[in-house]
Amino acid sequence: MDGALLQLGGSLVAILVLAAIAWALGLGRGPEIEDSEDAMRLAREADSSFVPCEAHVAEGGDGAILADGQGRIMVLRRHGAHFAARMLERGATARIEGSDLVVSPADPRFGQVTLALGDKATTWAARIDALNDDQHA
Repeated sequence: MDGALLQLGGSLVAILVLAAIAWALGLGRGPEIEDSEDAMRLAREADSSFVPCEAHVAEGGDGAILADGQGRIMVLRRHGAHFAARMLERGATARIEGSDLVVSPADPRFGQVTLALGDKATTWAARIDALNDDQHA
C-alpha cells in the first residue's frame, strides 16, 4: 500500500509540474488583439479589399469591430489559435446586453459575436441596424 501511495503522490507532483510549465509558457491561452492597429492588420489580412479606418477592440482582446471608408462593417472574433472575420451584410442584427454588443451576422454559420465595448456598444449597434435600411440595399 505504501508503494501505491508513493506512486500516486509522485504522479500528482509530476502533473502539477507539467501544468506549471504549460502556464509559464502561455500554452492554452488564445490569441489577443492588442489594439486598434492590430485589429486593422487582422482585418486587412482577412480581406484585402477592406481598408479599415476605424476599429474598437473588445475588453480582453478576444474580438473587434471595424469600419472602412465605404461604411462597411467587419467583426473579428477568436477562433482557436487565430481570428475569424466576417463582413456584416444586410440581415445582420445587433443588440445590447449590459455594456456588451451582441452581433448576429446574416450568415448564421459564423455564429453570434459578443464584444465588450462599454459605451461604444450603442453606437455600433445603431450602425449595424442601419445596414438594414433601404439606402443600404
